[in-house]
Amino acid sequence: REAVFDGFHASLPAYAGAGNHLIVEHILDNAKWRADLKHLLAGFDVVFVGVQCDLRTLIDRERKRGDRMIGSAAQDAQIVHQGCQYDLTVSGQNSAVDNARAILDLVHSDRRVSEFASA
Repeated sequence: REAVFDGFHASLPAYAGAGNHLIVEHILDNAKWRADLKHLLAGFDVVFVGVQCDLRTLIDRERKRGDRMIGSAAQDAQIVHQGCQYDLTVSGQNSAVDNARAILDLVHSDRRVSEFASA
């Protein structure tokens, strides 16, 4: 698992450096990954967005998917946002259109307050 994520993380600045605009969905479930990404993406314009969702909805989605270990949603919910300073937090219960609009508004505003803004 570690080697896969090391490779994935290392690929992101290569894609961005080649001129690609990226949207990366990633559960940063350990502080090392966040630190690595802050280092690797220094110099790039990063918008760090947290997606929050109530626990009942997460558990229901986990059960319906059928491809997740039962209990992992509750476990992740307790740790995934710890210590994160986001530019924006959206709700996973909002429509995708509303969340995308909020993110795009932020992208076009050039307001960055997250831990990636100072990297």
